[in-house]
Amino acid sequence: MARTGVAVIMVAAMALSGCATTAMRPAHGADDPLKPMNKKIFVFNEHLDRVLLKPTADAYVGMTPLPLRRGVSDFFANLDDIRVIINEALEGRGGPAALETARFLVNSTLGLLGVIDVATPLGLPAHNAGFGETLGVWGVRSGPYIVLPLFGPSDVRDAIGLGLDSFTNPPTYLSDPSAMWGTYGAQLVNKRSHYLHQGLLLRLAAAGHEYTFVRDAFWQKRRALMRRRRAGH
Repeated sequence: MARTGVAVIMVAAMALSGCATTAMRPAHGADDPLKPMNKKIFVFNEHLDRVLLKPTADAYVGMTPLPLRRGVSDFFANLDDIRVIINEALEGRGGPAALETARFLVNSTLGLLGVIDVATPLGLPAHNAGFGETLGVWGVRSGPYIVLPLFGPSDVRDAIGLGLDSFTNPPTYLSDPSAMWGTYGAQLVNKRSHYLHQGLLLRLAAAGHEYTFVRDAFWQKRRALMRRRRAGH
């Protein structure tokens, strides 16, 4: 089921890339040839967050002690290190890949399957790398801006990368669909709990132009990140 979902995302992303190629300048500015569709999905995501995701995250924070929440976050972060290791290696960054592997092994053993982050105090801090960045390092263009249901702002390259990243997420390989989707849900609620005040801050900063604010912030962040990745940082 998870792999079917990934395939749908990848096919849809590549189709969007083909349809919009002549109408965009993918690596520059805030090009948004899919704006009518994007705005509808943006509104849908905002509504979904307001009625489901944020209330669930609020309840989770309210009912779960901080040490337990920290353990859950560290556990999922440890699983996410698998994605980072693979992509650091695919980008030819042997040193960072080796350090990230050491971090994963330390936390998976001494840290009790990652529930306790013992690697960071030992000088092995967490890093981030995904297939979207790897494709960019390999020279794949970003494609147009798109808003993905649930996942939010993206571009075609990152949408494809997101689908590929799912294959490095261990819950994808759980044989029990209930366990798989339950773990996905726990990952989502855990991540949302880290940004409980995000909506308020966004409204204050955007002053009624939330869609444009989020889109432009996405492009600025991604361009800066890709410059660093291509420079080998």
